[in-house]
Amino acid sequence: MAVLLAGLSGCYLIPPYQRPSAPAPEHWRGGTAATPGNDAGVATDWWQHYGSNELNQSVQEALAQNKDLQAALHRIEQARASAKIAGAGLLPTVDASVNASRTYSDSGNHTPTQSDSYQGLLSVAYEVDLWRRNRSAVEAAEARTTSSTYDRDALALVVMTDTAQAYFQVLNLRERGKIARDNIATERDVLNIVETQYREGRASALEVAQQKTAVANVEAALTALERQEQVTEDGLAVLRGRAPADLSVTTDTLQDIALPAIAAGQPSTLLERRPDIRRAEQDLIAAHADIAVARAALFPTLNLGLDPTLFASPGTAAVALASSLTAPIFEGGRLRGEVERTEAREAELVETYRQIILTSFQEVEDALAAIKSAQQRVQSLTVAAEAARDAYQISRDRYLAGAIDFLTLLNTQTTQLQAEDALAQARLDQFAASVDLYKALGGGWQEH
Repeated sequence: MAVLLAGLSGCYLIPPYQRPSAPAPEHWRGGTAATPGNDAGVATDWWQHYGSNELNQSVQEALAQNKDLQAALHRIEQARASAKIAGAGLLPTVDASVNASRTYSDSGNHTPTQSDSYQGLLSVAYEVDLWRRNRSAVEAAEARTTSSTYDRDALALVVMTDTAQAYFQVLNLRERGKIARDNIATERDVLNIVETQYREGRASALEVAQQKTAVANVEAALTALERQEQVTEDGLAVLRGRAPADLSVTTDTLQDIALPAIAAGQPSTLLERRPDIRRAEQDLIAAHADIAVARAALFPTLNLGLDPTLFASPGTAAVALASSLTAPIFEGGRLRGEVERTEAREAELVETYRQIILTSFQEVEDALAAIKSAQQRVQSLTVAAEAARDAYQISRDRYLAGAIDFLTLLNTQTTQLQAEDALAQARLDQFAASVDLYKALGGGWQEH
């Protein structure tokens, strides 16, 4: 019977893993490329296509020093150790022991005697891997190790894109701060004019108060922008693994940064380009192997043993051979429940895998739409900002000439500030959408 069961070793109790089907569109609704410039594609070092040495340094330092990424590396080490533990079940276990004793005796003639004895034992045990239980456990552990590697890659992609987003936001806040400071200078100049006219009796106290209010409002807005810039720069420092006080961004405006083109490629290739999708599949592979482990527990296990005596005193030696066949009879439903649990777990992960794929498609489409929208907004707001500046200059000259009232001048001031600030934010939206697209496409991730 033992020989027969040994011959059955390696029988697999479930079909081989097959990747679940998932719906994939034939093309992107938002097109394949949606940003101006030369098509840079989705390179592994995608951040370098923005043409900023400071951004390159930021991302590279984040990849090397980010604490969350370093913690993820230790999780990979834990998974590898777990796989090593699981692999031990495929090999025999060998234990050795040595026993030694000394006996004293007195026969009554006051001449004590002593005798020594010692024995060395070697124990070899091996579980025949019937039904591939141990092999399936190894496969599950290896899949989880690979999953932890993909998890680290997915986290690295998040760190890269968060770093780029934070960097661009710092530059945008600086640009908006400069716009606010320029407007403060302009509005203070108008305040001086209104105060002079008030002293000459050509303006009212209401007009002076209105202009003072306008100046104070822009000053308050500038204070909020400066605070946001500091908070964002502090967050960028932490992403790079630094203390906030150790980092200072030197670039001043997004206009110094290039906006690359990004080719989205075909939707069907997305399954191989995103580490989070690959991680979800490895979790599914591990769950599939867990089912085999649980089903194998329902069947008998065969253990073989060899216990030779290596040396003994007095000169005796022996070799013991043993085998045992153990089969579960009644477990109160525990083993069957474990099978049901693992099967339900696999079914859950199938749906999770499909949902991640659908979400990935959505993220690409959303990013493509955001790029197109931001580009159109920048074009429109560029025209609006230029017109608002012209309108302000005209209204200022006409106000000084007495051709319009102060309220009209005040409205054109506010419109100019709002148009310039909106244009700056639309530029940020362009860069943010491009980073989102890189992230949605997997950031040029490639399997190691």
